[in-house]
Amino acid sequence: MRDVIYVTGHRNPDTDSICSSIAYANLKQQLGQNAIACRIGELNTETAYVLKKFDVEAPKLVENAKCRLEDIDIDSASLIHPDLTIKRAWEKITLGKNKSLFVVDSENNLLGVVSMSNISDVQMKDIEQVQELMKDVPISNITETIEGKLLINPTNLHMDGDVKIMISRNNNFLDEEFENSVIIMSDNEVLQEKAIEKKAACLVITEGKEVSQKIMDMAIANDCAIITTPYDAMKVARYIYQTPPVSMIMTKDIVTFKISDYVDDVSKRMSKTRYRSYPVIDHKGHVIGAVSRFHLFSYTRKKFVLLDHNEASQSVESLEVADVLEIIDHHRIGDIETSNPINFRNQNLGSTSSIIALMYKENGIKPTKKIAGLLCCAIISDTMNFNSPTATAVDRDIATDLAAIAEIDLDKLSIEMFEAVATLRGLSFSEILYNDFKEYSMEGFRIAIGQINILDIKELEIIRREFVSYMEKINAINKYDLLVMTFTNVEGKGSNFIYMGKLSWVIEEMFDSCKENDVLFAKDIVSRKKQIIPRLAAALKLA
Repeated sequence: MRDVIYVTGHRNPDTDSICSSIAYANLKQQLGQNAIACRIGELNTETAYVLKKFDVEAPKLVENAKCRLEDIDIDSASLIHPDLTIKRAWEKITLGKNKSLFVVDSENNLLGVVSMSNISDVQMKDIEQVQELMKDVPISNITETIEGKLLINPTNLHMDGDVKIMISRNNNFLDEEFENSVIIMSDNEVLQEKAIEKKAACLVITEGKEVSQKIMDMAIANDCAIITTPYDAMKVARYIYQTPPVSMIMTKDIVTFKISDYVDDVSKRMSKTRYRSYPVIDHKGHVIGAVSRFHLFSYTRKKFVLLDHNEASQSVESLEVADVLEIIDHHRIGDIETSNPINFRNQNLGSTSSIIALMYKENGIKPTKKIAGLLCCAIISDTMNFNSPTATAVDRDIATDLAAIAEIDLDKLSIEMFEAVATLRGLSFSEILYNDFKEYSMEGFRIAIGQINILDIKELEIIRREFVSYMEKINAINKYDLLVMTFTNVEGKGSNFIYMGKLSWVIEEMFDSCKENDVLFAKDIVSRKKQIIPRLAAALKLA
């Protein structure tokens, strides 16, 4: 198992979610842990701007918490070429770990699979079926399998697959039919002559006996091969039927799995078949490994550290099949359950990035200039440059220390950020709604709230009618009890709300403000976490 710890923020991630993930993964790496930052949604405009400013790559996108074959330990593949003899394949299986051999061409493209049952089937076949296999066996295969020496290799060799054993000092076998047969014999020269005269295809001379020049000349004249071997007749007879190449016995109807397949899906397909080992291929169709039922029973689940959220509806899909190691957050306590005790850090600060900065300090590690810059931007974003009621003196002190490390001016940075990204211009309706979008479960109701920062409220009026229609379509699909979009003034003056659903009345009662042209303005309301969610939860309890 690749022992990776995935560090991720919430769905539809904001700048705090992404930057804290990058920073915390970096901290864990410096503490000797194999952690990587990831994300479970696309970057919004602000976050993309921040990452570009500090020349930092976006975290890896993770679709869900399920394991793929590439995430677990599988066996290396035992690859063989189609011309390998059955004998060599048997040796490879009995001496190796894998009990299935994968037959590939020169570019590792899969041609077939050879298992112990394929080889055993050869031994159980009727003699007529074995003879059919032997017809097309190259003379080189026979020579190799019996560790022989090919003395005569005719150009017009033709074998019918029949093998005869004729070991005798007298001439009891002179009346036999020899045409196109392989004859296992000793140094009886009279019998050798007769076999060649009767058009034998190949003579196998056992026990290292010498062959006279006369016999070799006859063999050349009659297109008869001659092989000498140190083996005795019985050993030759035992091995000679293992000379066909594996291409003749391999299974061609192959069950394969892609390295990107989910383990659960592999397990379901595997349960319907009976093979011991299955080839794993890459996106080019090349064999890169082997997987068996054992791997699916014993694999280690993915490990996650969750940042900036602790509610299942906001987290990675299929989280229940993964292991949550830690949660670090600054929101209300949600509903994520774990099977084991974990480290859960929940602090009343303006951003998760503030908590991560504290953890660097607690571990005696100084963040790099890039990491410090990212954390500064995340704190500015989540506290609206300390104008949000969620902002604390601790947030400002932390940001000041980080700014010194990053060698940046906090005030200039905030102005630069908001002027660059606190706008609706150039954004699709989807990018606006899902800029920072979270789902909640409250009192049995499904609630979703999106939020975006803007400088000029006139931008909202330009798109208002069409955006309301877009939200209505989204709500019709998802059937939220309440869908809210919050347009928040970056200077902390308040927020404009567009909302819909059967719980719309709650928003109007919460803020005691007038609604005008589908939009409600709430003065000084800027924090979803500290001002909107608590009031909403309280209102629903009384509903």
